[in-house]
Amino acid sequence: MTSRRVAFRFRAAIVAVAASLVSIAAFEPDPNLQAVQVVCGRCHTTAVFLKEARSWERWNDVFEDMTRRGAGGTDEQLERVTTYFLENLTLVNVNTSPAEELTGVLGISNSVADAIIATRRKQPFANLAQLAAIPGVDHETLERRKSRILF
Repeated sequence: MTSRRVAFRFRAAIVAVAASLVSIAAFEPDPNLQAVQVVCGRCHTTAVFLKEARSWERWNDVFEDMTRRGAGGTDEQLERVTTYFLENLTLVNVNTSPAEELTGVLGISNSVADAIIATRRKQPFANLAQLAAIPGVDHETLERRKSRILF
């Protein structure tokens, strides 16, 4: 076998392994979504709410209403449900939202949220580029969640 052919086969093997790892990762179930399906799916399909982003205040109103109607789960399930909604279905205004919402929606630490709040006190954010300039803000997370980030 020529070295060229060996190199080609080696590259092909690497690509095949990488593709299989991506495929496995794509099918790993999200435990937070599973909790949503268990807790919320007792009474209705998750399609009722999974496509609609709302403010965290509005989601809390929904949670209170559902609790009054009998929704419940273990402490762990309820924590996972709120985490899922915060990370995937909550709108956040970077110029007005409290630190807790910033950390959940943007996937940032408390210290980064504090830096965002300090910056917006001086000058409100106008766009993603300004937000991305804050040290500790993950650009990929911003890109994935940009439809839920308000200014």
